[in-house]
Amino acid sequence: MISYRHIVSGHHFRRMLSRSLVIATLSSVSVVSGLVPNLAGSRKVEFSSVAYAQAVSNAEVTNYARSVLVMEPVRQTAFNEIKRIISSDNIPPIVCNQPRSFSSLPTDARNIAVEFCKRSRQIVESNGLTINRFNAITVNLQSDAQLERRVKNELLRLQNASAN
Repeated sequence: MISYRHIVSGHHFRRMLSRSLVIATLSSVSVVSGLVPNLAGSRKVEFSSVAYAQAVSNAEVTNYARSVLVMEPVRQTAFNEIKRIISSDNIPPIVCNQPRSFSSLPTDARNIAVEFCKRSRQIVESNGLTINRFNAITVNLQSDAQLERRVKNELLRLQNASAN
């Protein structure tokens, strides 16, 4: 009998876990921000202000990453509470700037979604960004590989700093 066992060091495992968290977090933020199209339909995201095309500073990358890291556990908690209330894993996308996206939820679940959206705004603003700038950075992440790399690196740096 031949067996294969892959041994993962603690450091390597934490690094893999951190990278997975970064990807999951960025995906979650995109959905919450309404920047990922719903599979049932499509959304067109347009911004008319020149401010959205501005380069993203290092400070903004740090503030964005901090916001995402604080927001993710709040999002997970809200998601799990809504899932419990509606007794399903099939939760419609909750898009904070589109209240109709969660208007079909039962009242208790809708209240959780509203509170999550309020809390997300507070988190973003307490980290020195406006919600519009946060969303603009999220939009830019979809098409700017360099920005995506900068944000991922900053998320990893912040996670590693908090682990030490």
